[in-house]
Amino acid sequence: MLDLSAPTAFAMSAADGMHLIMPRTLLPAAMAPVQPMTGRILAQDSAMAIFIRGILEALSEAALRLSPGEVIALGSSVPDLLASCLGPAGEPPSVGARGDLGRRLRRHIEENLHRSDLTPSRLTHDLRVSRSQLYRQFESSGGVEAYIRRRRLRRCLLTLCDSRHADRRIGDIAYEMGFSDEAHFSRLFRRAFGVSPRGARAAVRQDGIDLGGLFRPSADGASFGDWLTALDTN
Repeated sequence: MLDLSAPTAFAMSAADGMHLIMPRTLLPAAMAPVQPMTGRILAQDSAMAIFIRGILEALSEAALRLSPGEVIALGSSVPDLLASCLGPAGEPPSVGARGDLGRRLRRHIEENLHRSDLTPSRLTHDLRVSRSQLYRQFESSGGVEAYIRRRRLRRCLLTLCDSRHADRRIGDIAYEMGFSDEAHFSRLFRRAFGVSPRGARAAVRQDGIDLGGLFRPSADGASFGDWLTALDTN
């Protein structure tokens, strides 16, 4: 397991490689702390290494056959499964360890999207940063409130399209993610994704929604690095 936020040098010869890349915010803090980690190696004949290799091989073989709904279901469960296999990342970070401010802020936001009081004032209080520090971290994202709103909308989209939540009311999903008005939520959702919440749920059941667009960089000629960044910010 490699942390792509930290410089790493490694070499391979006469071998095939398989990579699974995911944002650290999808993993528990004990496994993916905000501080850059050193690489972790599992012995190839260990039970967990065999199990993880099987998961990756199965994902690779099934990838082109997965329906949009199946993609969402796996995207919600695979990170938890991997976290169970890999366990904590060595010694837990010390209380005084602060790590990168941007990572700490995004981790905190991701873990508290459901809170109705997730505001700039709350963030400055919880993470003990100034407003200027906070706003500077989200300048390129259109501001901290816009960033939180996008993350909430995206979480709502994934929940709506997940077959495990097919029986839940759209309004309940919106309220759980901090939206206080269902009609306003619906307008924001349509503006962000070009389809209503109800339409997104119906389309994914019919395999009629392109989920790939959620993860592609929007700019023409975007690099692989841009795509990786987009995984954690879309």
